Amino acid sequence: MKALLTVWLLCEMLSAQAQPSLQLNGFTQWFTGHSERTRQLIPAQGRQALVRQQGRVRAHVKFDVNGYGELSFPIDPATPPDSEARKVDLSQSAFIRIRYKSNTPIHLQLRQTGVHGGVHPSVTLPHHEKYGTETIYFREFTGGKRPLDLSDVAKFNFAFLSNSVRKNFAELWVESFEIEGYTIEEKRER
Repeated sequence: MKALLTVWLLCEMLSAQAQPSLQLNGFTQWFTGHSERTRQLIPAQGRQALVRQQGRVRAHVKFDVNGYGELSFPIDPATPPDSEARKVDLSQSAFIRIRYKSNTPIHLQLRQTGVHGGVHPSVTLPHHEKYGTETIYFREFTGGKRPLDLSDVAKFNFAFLSNSVRKNFAELWVESFEIEGYTIEEKRER
């Protein structure tokens, strides 16, 4: 019996190592965060929001917002998990294109390297009951503690500040997130 258990555990470990990590357009670290009073409903456990559904990888979050909820990812895919997002230069890029659906408007922040808390350059994404695509030019990001410097950015952050008016939660599915002129493969080779 002990030998069977050992073989089973070994097979499970090898299987887990053989499965590639999930990624959405090359980005693998889609992590949630929230205020103390906000309840995270999805993911039910942990902070990784990437899921495989119907053969596609998507980011999926759902919050009962009482304060804030957030979903963020570092732009540099080589950023180690749970560490400060690395500096990226997007000054040669003009826009991002996002395919998503949400039940409430969401604030999309573009965070400068090392800047935490408070106000960040952002745009408000309209809600889409069905999947829709938005193209957002970087010049549309406004606000923040200092003017947006595209040569010194680190991560995108979807901020949920309220629940849907018709539902008692805020939910977002991201199917695609592309940065014009930014190639993930080049960044991984560093």
